[in-house]
Formats: sequence, C-alpha cells, structure tokens
Amino acid sequence: MFLIPQYYIPKENFKIVTKDEILPYIAGTEDIEAKVVIAIAWLAGARIQEIVNLKKEDFIISDENKDLTIAIHALKFGKMGYPSFSYSDPFVGELVVPYARQFAEGKVFSKSKRRYQQILKNLNLKIHGEDTSKWITFHYLRHSVATYMGRVLRAFPEEFKSWFGHRSQAFEEYYAPRKVDRFKGKFDR
Repeated sequence: MFLIPQYYIPKENFKIVTKDEILPYIAGTEDIEAKVVIAIAWLAGARIQEIVNLKKEDFIISDENKDLTIAIHALKFGKMGYPSFSYSDPFVGELVVPYARQFAEGKVFSKSKRRYQQILKNLNLKIHGEDTSKWITFHYLRHSVATYMGRVLRAFPEEFKSWFGHRSQAFEEYYAPRKVDRFKGKFDR
C-alpha cells in the first residue's frame, strides 16, 4: 500500500511573521549585532543560541552566485539544513553579508543570548506596548519559519527534521498529522 506523506500544517491561528512586521524590529535598534541576529532568526528559524554560536566559517558567501549559505549547528541532534539566501533580499545583501565579512575568524556575535532577548523585549514594548499578544520572540520566529515551510512550501517531515535539527519521532508527529487541503490558497508570507 502506497502512503501519501502528510505535511506540517500548524494550528490555524498560528501566524507567519511577514517582512513588514519584522522591519520595525530591525529598524528599531541601533545595535548592528542585534539587527543581524533578528534578521537571521526571521530568515532561518534558528534558535537564538544557535545564532549566537555562529562563527565566521559558518557564513559561506558566494559573490559569483550572489547568495549566502549559513551552516547552523543545531543544539539538538547534530546539524541543521544549511539555509541559502539571495543577496537580492535586503536583509541578506545589505545587512547580514556585510556584517559577516568584517570578521577574519572566530565567533561573529560577541554577546550572550540573554542580551538579544532583552533587546527584543524592549523592542516589543516600544512597538506594541503592554499588549503581549502581539509580541515577537525568537522562538516565535522559529515557529513562523516552520509554519511558512508547511503552509506555503509544503515541506515534508524529513525536510523539517533536517532544517530544524531534530531527529525525534515526537517532532515529526507534532508537525505531520494535519491535512493540507483546508489551508490551500489561504496563507501567503
């Protein structure tokens, strides 16, 4: 018997963070490191600790193809998929690539994850005030990327496990069992 694989379809009310929604966070801080951390979290869906642990050699910059590949080392169960982004995205071409190029070697981010979490909390207060229902966290950005991959890109469970650095059956069971049909044509990043 041939089984059609199920796709990750999260809860209906989970929201994909759009570029227009993340721009105030990047524009709202003067700290260039924080801007880059927020941009990578939004683009790749990596955990904050995985981003803070990045080294110069994890940024594979190709001027020939005009793209950037980031080798993110997952905190759980080995390496994540290596997300690749085009320079045409302003976050990549104007923010992440120039920042990554300035380091000869070693760690790219000198601060702890708590510092970036505090910056994001302050940005949330500045942008949305006390209404915490509109706040964005680094973990929320991670789930936003997963939701985008499931709803828009229709990724397979194996792709999720590779991208997000999971091997557990529980991860696959959480992301896989929902049907695609009820979401077709309803969501767009």
